[in-house]
Amino acid sequence: MDLINIRKMAPTRAKARGSLGGILSGHYLSAALRLRFCGRECIKIIIISAALIAFGAFAQAETINKLVAIVNDEVITQQDVDQLLSVLYAQYSQEYKGDELLQKMEGVKKDILNQIIEDKLVLSRAKELGIKVTESEISERLDYIKNGFPSEDEFYKTLETQGVTIANLKDRYRDQIMMKKLVDYEVKSRISVLPSEVNDYYEKHKNQLREEDKYRVKNILIKAKDEVSLELAKVEIDDVYAKLKEGANFDDLAMQYSKGPNAEKGGDMGYIEKGQMLESLDNAIFKLKPGESSEPVKSEIGYHIFKVEDTKYGRQLSLEEAQKDIQMMLFQNEFKVKVGEWLSGLKKKAYICIK
Repeated sequence: MDLINIRKMAPTRAKARGSLGGILSGHYLSAALRLRFCGRECIKIIIISAALIAFGAFAQAETINKLVAIVNDEVITQQDVDQLLSVLYAQYSQEYKGDELLQKMEGVKKDILNQIIEDKLVLSRAKELGIKVTESEISERLDYIKNGFPSEDEFYKTLETQGVTIANLKDRYRDQIMMKKLVDYEVKSRISVLPSEVNDYYEKHKNQLREEDKYRVKNILIKAKDEVSLELAKVEIDDVYAKLKEGANFDDLAMQYSKGPNAEKGGDMGYIEKGQMLESLDNAIFKLKPGESSEPVKSEIGYHIFKVEDTKYGRQLSLEEAQKDIQMMLFQNEFKVKVGEWLSGLKKKAYICIK
């Protein structure tokens, strides 16, 4: 693996494909494990996914529910495959549009059956070992979901809209927690990263282990929802920019006109690194010197004016500062290899017949 900036190796928003087998092999993040990273919209998608799986909402009524595969004493049908594809489509459509969405779905279709097979094998192994999930663990998961909504009423309304019951969700999460426990027991617990491995990695990649430059940025945002409001926003941002050029205080203008974050604090966004914003905004921000302001910049949500207050230039990280990130990366690399071997072992011991 090529190390670029170790600080950027922290968990980012993962692409969900709804299969534990996928996360095990390091490609996907299932709804069960994804919950700790996602916000309210992500949680709504997970509930929708549970509805689709439970009731086959997107399955074509006229489709013949033919047998696709047999895994030990369980069958996989075409409806199972179609339902999961529908779930993935619902999830992907939140992030991708048009041709990019179609390309992503085409890629999914190639290995969707393998993911379902792996899920069944993992769950079967968990049951074989008698791995238990307590009601309190399931309740904790449900509480986490509820907390992603503005109110408990909205949570239950979402369930009702999607035709999902609490019992449906409990069954789904019971299986997912059970599978995660199995992986922790049979794979994760047997992996360790030695201090000497961390030290060796640091010495070999020392020059690449750097913090990015950080800019403290303030923002004035005039929001726009459509083409008409975009034109009006352009007029308003030009007026604000003219006032700024005439000597008006940036903080005062932000408090008066901005609809962006922390407008009441002069639009202060704190310190940011390159790559956290859209490329067009990065280009405007990271060429500024402390005290300078940008010209109006157009984005998907309106027009911005940025001001850079301060800069903290990047530096090489010490071993002490980098070791946790290095250890995590080495662990994840080893986990990916070991879990692939473990899944292969489950497949070799199983009866799998693909029709």
